[in-house]
Amino acid sequence: MGTASTISSSQKNELVENTHYIDNLFADTWKKLKFNTLIRGAGLTKRSGIEITEAVLVLLLWKWLNMSSIAMFSKQALGTFSRARKDVMYDFLKREEINWRALNNQTVTAVYQQNQLIGSRVKAFVLDDLIKTRCGKKMEGVSSHFDHVTGRHVMRQQVLTLGLATEEAFLPLDLQIYISQVKARGLINPYKGGRSVAGKRYSEAITQSKPELASHIMKRM
Repeated sequence: MGTASTISSSQKNELVENTHYIDNLFADTWKKLKFNTLIRGAGLTKRSGIEITEAVLVLLLWKWLNMSSIAMFSKQALGTFSRARKDVMYDFLKREEINWRALNNQTVTAVYQQNQLIGSRVKAFVLDDLIKTRCGKKMEGVSSHFDHVTGRHVMRQQVLTLGLATEEAFLPLDLQIYISQVKARGLINPYKGGRSVAGKRYSEAITQSKPELASHIMKRM
């Protein structure tokens, strides 16, 4: 059995080699949600020769295929879907000004409307505090958390996720990383702009308590 961050050979055959299937799947979803419009509405702009929509697409594909790293994705699948190189993906993820929360909000609204979830008989907010798995000897931006699954303290990040549960689906609405004060490790390369989107969110993660972060997530809804 592989780990949660890898995919099996059968999955690779289905999702990577079967390009017709995956291209159609993403093309249909992209068109249905009008994703190009959502990206522009969230204020995302390109900074390299690759269009912003293509950069977002390959990042979504990387996460959807559940590969452990961008390097592995680039080696095994990237060329199938895009002319972009892995450096484009790394550069895109490092951009401090990108408002991922705004894009998520735009996407959530589109999914909610397209699937007519407003008519669901049962709706409930669900708040989860999942421990995010991180690997490596020089992990940054982490702290000590008690993992209820393993029953021990681990050096990780905790992700607070607010979702809407209905009879038809579970829709992630918002999320926020929480870094406690216990054995906290700072960033090796701090954010250049403390007032950037990424800088502000990191500041929230290290200065606010988990109940405070949860309260702010709820108030944004």
